[in-house]
Amino acid sequence: MQESIERSRYGCNLQGALQTLTEIKGVVPILHTTPGCGIQNYLAGKAGGGNSGYLKGYSVPDSNVYEKQVIFGGTSRLREQIKNTVKVMEGDLYVTISGCEAEMVGDDIIAMTQEIIDQGENAIYYKAAGFKGNQFNGYVGVIDAILTQLSKTDAARGIEKGLVNIFGILPKQDIYWQGNLKEIKRILENIGVKANTLFGFGQEIGQWKEIPKAELNVAVSKWGLDAVKKAEEKFGTPYLYFPGLGLGEDAIGHFLLEIGDKLGIDSGKTKVYLEKEKEYFTHALEQITEYYYDYDFQKTAAVVGDESTLIRYGTFLTKYLGMEVEIAIITDPWDEEGTQEASSLVGKFANRVYFCKDSSEIDEIIENGNVELIFGSGLENRIAKKLDIPNYIVSYPAYGKVILDRCDMGYTGAVSLLEELSSLLINQ
Repeated sequence: MQESIERSRYGCNLQGALQTLTEIKGVVPILHTTPGCGIQNYLAGKAGGGNSGYLKGYSVPDSNVYEKQVIFGGTSRLREQIKNTVKVMEGDLYVTISGCEAEMVGDDIIAMTQEIIDQGENAIYYKAAGFKGNQFNGYVGVIDAILTQLSKTDAARGIEKGLVNIFGILPKQDIYWQGNLKEIKRILENIGVKANTLFGFGQEIGQWKEIPKAELNVAVSKWGLDAVKKAEEKFGTPYLYFPGLGLGEDAIGHFLLEIGDKLGIDSGKTKVYLEKEKEYFTHALEQITEYYYDYDFQKTAAVVGDESTLIRYGTFLTKYLGMEVEIAIITDPWDEEGTQEASSLVGKFANRVYFCKDSSEIDEIIENGNVELIFGSGLENRIAKKLDIPNYIVSYPAYGKVILDRCDMGYTGAVSLLEELSSLLINQ
């Protein structure tokens, strides 16, 4: 019997798929599920720091199957929902998504999707049964579905020099996802690279049809690896993989120089730009020097979140602020091979590395860890209050924090962190 998990930090396969699709303008998901699944997506969106998206829980079409369809099958109900959706909702791409009940009774969503295609609409399908995966799997799986099925339509061909696709930042699961994609786009543009970020403001299905045109694909977390490998297989596009894009000069310098080298960009141009960014960051550091010593920023900290978030914060806190990361708790899904790799990466800056999903266990680890500061999710507010120490929210769910387009990577993210963390420690 499997152990229960108290206050889980991520949802099911369906939720991950929906959070991904609803951040592409013009995409209309059509759920074949019970009524609660779409609403869960709406509620989960608010836990991600802000409920953005072109379609939210209440506006996502759903077949709303009940006992009758669960027992006898719900194909006819799905056909009716698809027919009505296409009539009243204009979309550039319709995505039929099946949930747990539809998959258990074997409803044929592939045939139903083909009916939309036969009517002249762009459509694909994704089987998103929650018992087959988690929120991260939903992101990976739905991207695979788009790359596999959309390429059968009018996907653009021919290579566009300097075009780079970005994968691995999960909408809402990364609570700073909008700002992080914006920051990646900004820094790449400064060395002459066009970033196709695929999600968020201004991103439509047209950007997805340009994926085969890219000169390079980039995965900025392990959750983007499957996508870049799939694109290499289908389109022959080379890729680069970064386990976690960080804060400050080392991480961004490595990121830009690697991409520039792969694309044949003069490294001298990149280094000139990096020097300007470094000057800006150094100026910000100098401005908090007085606060740094007066309020003793050299804290012992616990960092809680997914692997890429831990790499991002842990490296910056130890190198630039002189903090000691006593505890690092990795919360995203893992396997044995992934555990070894993550332990090696996170162990470079953390004294103790844990893999844990259960909030009660995480609270216990922190309580016994002798730490002065937490970098975690909204779920750590409880233990922070008990220990009377600050909790700076950096990971999902972000209860109590609204985030629009702030970022937590690169130089811009580093300066924002200096501002917010200084205010937090001064007022504690």
